[in-house]
Amino acid sequence: MLLRSLCLLLGFGLQAKPQLNWLQTDWPPHQIINGPYQGQGTFDLLHQQITTLMPEFNHQLRLVSLAKLEQVFTDAETANCTVGTLFSEQRAANRLFSRPMAVGPALAVGYIAGRLSEHQANLPEGVAIDKLSQDPMLTGVYQPNRFYPAAVLQVLQQADSNLSSYSLSGNVNAAALLASGRVDYVVEYPERMEYFNQLLPVAATLEHRAIVNANIASVSHVTCTNDAVGQAAIAVIDRLLPELWQQQAYIDAMQRWLDDSARRRLSTDISQLQQQALMQFKSRPDNPVDPGNQ
Repeated sequence: MLLRSLCLLLGFGLQAKPQLNWLQTDWPPHQIINGPYQGQGTFDLLHQQITTLMPEFNHQLRLVSLAKLEQVFTDAETANCTVGTLFSEQRAANRLFSRPMAVGPALAVGYIAGRLSEHQANLPEGVAIDKLSQDPMLTGVYQPNRFYPAAVLQVLQQADSNLSSYSLSGNVNAAALLASGRVDYVVEYPERMEYFNQLLPVAATLEHRAIVNANIASVSHVTCTNDAVGQAAIAVIDRLLPELWQQQAYIDAMQRWLDDSARRRLSTDISQLQQQALMQFKSRPDNPVDPGNQ
């Protein structure tokens, strides 16, 4: 695939640089498009490091809503790419996936400290979301139009669940919903809750519990449309990622919005992916040297 991409880029080189449209959504703290932390989202920072090493392409940002993101790929007429996408068979039907570009905490149940600590749904290994969602005395919310693991998706499809869809954005602060008592729990990524909490005048004391039978860590990828430009882009990105995983600046950007607890939980996953990437780097014929010793 790399040889093919080089041939494609050589052909493109006779013309103007091929253009990649990078789709952005208002999805803090993964992507932050306005406010005091604009451009400082986790995937914003990783995207900057990746594209800086891709001068053979013209890079254009395109803002789309989260609800329309999947449709853009289905109807794609130009080379579109995204950063930070979770793999699913449905998505793989209309786009290409890179090697792992990042790992972060999986979805969790967030609540005000102590509020649900004694609830019967709280088990040693995490929260049994099927039990929690059936408690008529509680109210929970979740973000629609996103990929959910089977354990959560099954609950969302139940008519008698206490979970309701809610568009959680900069205008609807999920931490404020908890702090005001409007909801009892939120199904959300811990780093998003950390971002929302930092926006409050007085930060709340939050707790997060893993969801039983859901992934502990979420591995994300770069995706591009399956056309000539997209194929060439993914081949270049796959070549860059093994080395980037060895750079401390890249790992720091990956953990930009994680608290100490989340960093500890993810340390093993990061180390494993770094080792996998290192082996991939060493196997490249043009890079026989360990990047950590350069």
